[in-house]
Amino acid sequence: MNPYILPLTFIAIVYAVMVVLNERMGLLGDRFSSTGVKVLAYVWLALFMGALCVLIVASSLAPPSAKDLAKVPFYSLFTLHAILITFLAGWWLMAGRPPLLDFFNVQRRDAGEAVLTGFAVGFGGWILTIALALTIALILQASGLLPKAPTPSAMIAWMAALPVWKKALIVLSAMTIEEMFFRGWLQKRIGLIASTALFALAHSGLGQPFLLIGVAIISLIIGTTFYRTKNLIPGVIAHGVFDAVQLFVVIPIAFKATGMGG
Repeated sequence: MNPYILPLTFIAIVYAVMVVLNERMGLLGDRFSSTGVKVLAYVWLALFMGALCVLIVASSLAPPSAKDLAKVPFYSLFTLHAILITFLAGWWLMAGRPPLLDFFNVQRRDAGEAVLTGFAVGFGGWILTIALALTIALILQASGLLPKAPTPSAMIAWMAALPVWKKALIVLSAMTIEEMFFRGWLQKRIGLIASTALFALAHSGLGQPFLLIGVAIISLIIGTTFYRTKNLIPGVIAHGVFDAVQLFVVIPIAFKATGMGG
């Protein structure tokens, strides 16, 4: 069977459910100026979901080797983010260009408190995520569903060796664009669980099952924070803290400890 059939079928079902629920109960919560614009928005959403699905499946089926990554330009890491921001820009235009802060649920009131909340959620969430992810991984290893000593993917090794400024750009891009889409746009339309599942699937190209467990857990934590605060800022900060700890501290230390970092 073609490996794209099941993922595309799943995405088609999700898309159909979103459209039907929007027609019946206003799921998406956007106001379009005409029926034609709404149809255009539906087409835009279908193209976006299909393209994203193909990209993620392709990266999962053929994870790059270390030799491949040596030839990959750095900017290619931001392909997913470019797709997300392009979709958001198009949807914002079709939705009548509402105020951007409202569109993404950014509240300027009590911004200092929101930032502090983000740091607390980031560091606390990181500790909780590591503890839960290790517990789940041990259970899966004991049941034979995960290898006893998983080998880090070439992508993780490559990212661990990047210079500081490149890691900083990755963190900055991820914390803003991913939160704008997965929390600011997606979660408030389809809910916490569904958006978390899609967030985890979007990171499957990393080629590391253990990391996907952590991604799903931290997404639940950040998503819960967004649900309670109705503010994107804490999630952006928390996401940045989590990615920075992973990229600047955890992964380099792990590679040095195992002798894989050179």
